[in-house]
Amino acid sequence: MPYIEFNMPEPSAGFALPTMNVSKITRKWLDVDYTPQKPHPSRKLDIYLPETGDGPFPTLICMHGGAFWAGEKHDFQCAAYMEAIPHGFAVVCVEQRLCKMLPEGGYDSAGLFPNPVFDFKASIRFLRKNAGLYKLDPNKFALCGGSAGGYHVTIAAASAGNDALYDNSLGFEDVSGEVQAVVNWFGVGDLVIQSEFSAKTPYMLLPDGTKLAQDNFADVFLGVNARENQNLAYFASPSTWITGTMPPTLIQSGAADEVVPVECSREIAAKIKDVCGSDRITYDEFPDYTHGDPRFSEDSNINRMIDWIKKALS
Repeated sequence: MPYIEFNMPEPSAGFALPTMNVSKITRKWLDVDYTPQKPHPSRKLDIYLPETGDGPFPTLICMHGGAFWAGEKHDFQCAAYMEAIPHGFAVVCVEQRLCKMLPEGGYDSAGLFPNPVFDFKASIRFLRKNAGLYKLDPNKFALCGGSAGGYHVTIAAASAGNDALYDNSLGFEDVSGEVQAVVNWFGVGDLVIQSEFSAKTPYMLLPDGTKLAQDNFADVFLGVNARENQNLAYFASPSTWITGTMPPTLIQSGAADEVVPVECSREIAAKIKDVCGSDRITYDEFPDYTHGDPRFSEDSNINRMIDWIKKALS
């Protein structure tokens, strides 16, 4: 039985995502401000602990997907990672600035690259600084995310020690942002590859056959056309930042992904293998899995992910 149940959106809510029902989790902190020196309503996180034990607990720090303009820390996209709690892990779900659609049209410029990357990296520093307060093991941090969240966890880990992608005004500038493992599910990668793919697939096909129009979210995230601004796209792509310090990484992707091309995962996996060696990357490609395929969240794959994280953090 899944650890987390869902609250389903009202039919009148339009395009809304199911949210996690966390009422049965007794040890938790919700809506924690992770940049107290510079508060922002979008910079919040939730912390969940196992029901027993004094810790410190190995910790999964999770980022939701949502094409860089949607998603929340408590929506269903983080539920798969919450399954690690009964296995002795703390789980943290993070929210950051987004390129949200504005009522008057267009997108919120506060969510453009690199601001959301700065936010997520600040959350890691906050958690390490306050690990004792929240019973977290600061030496056993694993980042987990899918789709746009997969982008964020990969670039945050890859650029952890690089001052060029860092905003010290968000606080805890003397605290390390390094992590010990990364799980990337069907994540956005090279932004030119993503932009080219999205330009050819302007619709997302929903399970009921409905065609949902989608903007080119790589271009939205950059604020410009990635194909026409390839220097900026290169700077903003996760693989650019991969060095020999990249932590062990598990990438899982579907070759039939209709939203994020599997080439994004292949490219990051190849870069890690080339720079760090084959022992630093585990790559699972499923030939018929689509974007966010339910089979990623089946018990067998969840158990594989948890076993891999345990080994990576040991």
